[in-house]
Amino acid sequence: MASDSKGTPRASEKTGKPQLTRDDWLDAAAGEVASGGFGSLRVLTLAKKLGVTRGSFYWHFRDHEDLVDSFLDRWRDRRFVELDYMRPKGEHPEEELHQLLQLLLTDASRNVRRLQVELAVRDFARRNRHAAEIVEEVDQARVEQNKLLFRNLGSADSETEDLAMLMYVASVGSQVVLSGRKGNEDAVARIENLVARLALGQGGGSVRVKDEEE
Repeated sequence: MASDSKGTPRASEKTGKPQLTRDDWLDAAAGEVASGGFGSLRVLTLAKKLGVTRGSFYWHFRDHEDLVDSFLDRWRDRRFVELDYMRPKGEHPEEELHQLLQLLLTDASRNVRRLQVELAVRDFARRNRHAAEIVEEVDQARVEQNKLLFRNLGSADSETEDLAMLMYVASVGSQVVLSGRKGNEDAVARIENLVARLALGQGGGSVRVKDEEE
């Protein structure tokens, strides 16, 4: 079998090399999805890249559809883990707003594959029901977290929904703009401040500089 009762990869009796895990296949799938979308996700291609036969694939997945569904489920679960990590605590909400934006924007500038996978998932959602449900879950969870942030900032209940959505679409669009622009700290800082200004309803006025005296 591919693993022991605890899910730990076991060495092949013939080669002495660890057997591939389910996550190994899903990691390889992420590379294919990032580079060519879900249309390029083929079992034989993955097997060749991993240096194994297709038989290895069937230890972990029933078929291609199971691979796609498993990939989407893992993508959703990892987004939820990220949201839990970034959940606003409410002690210093403006600082948390800037910290969240900086984290999102700097990640986009250095982690191109992560953004490519998300865009591929969103494109796939236009023609796949399960993908559409996954994207809707993630979007709703992200907006709900933004709503919590705005409630911590003291926004009226009637405004939190619109402000949360505005910040979400602005931050997603900013991630696309910054994708792959490594080392461009000035661009990250400028967009961070612009989005924060919109989120705080400050329009063309000045936005707080994080390093200034309180």
